[in-house]
Amino acid sequence: MKKLLALLLAAVLIFSFAACGGKDDPEKTKADNDEKIDAQDVIDKELEKAEEFESFSVEAVEHYLKKAVDIKLSDIEPDWEWKLKNNYSAYADDPASGTGHAVITFTKAEGEITDDEFNAWHKKVFDATAKVSQDGHNIRGYEFAGDGEDALGEVTLEKALKGWLMKGWAFRKNDKIYVVYISDEYDKDKNSELGKLFYYTGAKVDIAVGLQKSMSDTMDEAEKYISENEDEIKDALNDYLN
Repeated sequence: MKKLLALLLAAVLIFSFAACGGKDDPEKTKADNDEKIDAQDVIDKELEKAEEFESFSVEAVEHYLKKAVDIKLSDIEPDWEWKLKNNYSAYADDPASGTGHAVITFTKAEGEITDDEFNAWHKKVFDATAKVSQDGHNIRGYEFAGDGEDALGEVTLEKALKGWLMKGWAFRKNDKIYVVYISDEYDKDKNSELGKLFYYTGAKVDIAVGLQKSMSDTMDEAEKYISENEDEIKDALNDYLN
């Protein structure tokens, strides 16, 4: 478990400085920009926070949503009676994390979820993120924008739900882009009694710090960061794992 956490923290180190860096500070000096981080120090601090913060809980999800994006759980929970299917149905990072997220699956207490119930829930989540957005509306997001499409342009719920593998949208809060992934969960061991392809039992939402730039620009920055800090990252991980 600790080895997995350490590897994940390496990814955090990379993408917190490359993928989700936000806007450049024009007042930073060249020396500040060229200064390399202390990778071991960052990893140690993240490990301490992970141990102190009970991530797998509804309370963690509520805490993250409120602190990071000013959304209450009641703003995004479905109208049907719901439960957590297991201990991993709710998870959130410390809101101070630069690449954090909150994810929760609302499993219906009894029976299947109808199309009307799904539609109402989709709209509820969409409206909740638009309400807290600094733009007053949701945007397409770099994760979902196609070639030639404006990732920062306003998006409709209908378009946000058209994705096949991934459905969702983004919004901006305090000049940071957050991404919203939603999915309809089903029970593979049951046959639908409503004439649907699957027996749908839950609705999952994941609100996270999103890409702040295009995937191409993000990968270029990530590669540059790895190259500049490769030895330091390796040494920090080796010291921890050993």
